[in-house]
Amino acid sequence: MTDKGILGLVSNVTFEREKRVVVMHRQFFHILWASLLVIIGGILLLSNLNIISLEMDWSWGNIYPFLLLFVGLKLWLNALVERGGNWIAGSFLTIFSGLLILDRFGIIPFTFSDVWQLWPLLFIYIGFGILFRKSRSKYKFENDSKSSPSNRPKSKHMMIGDHSFNEENWKVEPMNLWNGVGDYKFDFTRAFIPDLDTPIIVRGWVGDVKMLVPKHVPFRVDAKVKTGDIRVAGHKADGMNRSFQFETEDYSSATRRLTINIDLGVGSIRVEQV
Repeated sequence: MTDKGILGLVSNVTFEREKRVVVMHRQFFHILWASLLVIIGGILLLSNLNIISLEMDWSWGNIYPFLLLFVGLKLWLNALVERGGNWIAGSFLTIFSGLLILDRFGIIPFTFSDVWQLWPLLFIYIGFGILFRKSRSKYKFENDSKSSPSNRPKSKHMMIGDHSFNEENWKVEPMNLWNGVGDYKFDFTRAFIPDLDTPIIVRGWVGDVKMLVPKHVPFRVDAKVKTGDIRVAGHKADGMNRSFQFETEDYSSATRRLTINIDLGVGSIRVEQV
């Protein structure tokens, strides 16, 4: 394949990525506006049923809960839809501001100083953090071009979503991926794999990871799952806190190879040679 052909493939991949980002931004704003419409409609419905009254003083004390709600929803939904955001801060602000709004409408008594009553949320967040914490393992990759910025893993973090890398001639690049809930599918048989050691890191809470690797491409896999099963090149391991390492015979001497690290909380890992 000529350099012009490779550049054309890279341009196509870049265009597709930019298009996906635009679509995800649209989805985010659709969800945000839909949520606001649901909230406004619910308030108007309760007002018409004389459950709450809209005759309230719109001073700063009554306005800031709605601002907190907007910020909380933005952080939360941004974490769910796309990289960025913070689901912990977003969910906390959403709950806190929701209680303040209910107080302003006279449904329940709750003031800013009552924030301490939400302390049980700490146990919930800590529990999720322990159960689904990101791996703190530091992966090291041998590569002749460590200093090259183009070979540094590109990080991507999402809360919910599925990911597929199976387009014709998609370019394999260093990746550092994390997903809360969702599946990953990699088809390296359809990919353009550069002549270097390419690190692929995939981590997540709940989901499945499936990879198809050509038999002529050397690779190494370091797979871990807290609850689930691992199947790599005909070998398998299942149960609790399972880990498995595998590398092809020609991996150590190859210059064109894949170095794969997968770490899941709950799920299934499949790496097959085809």
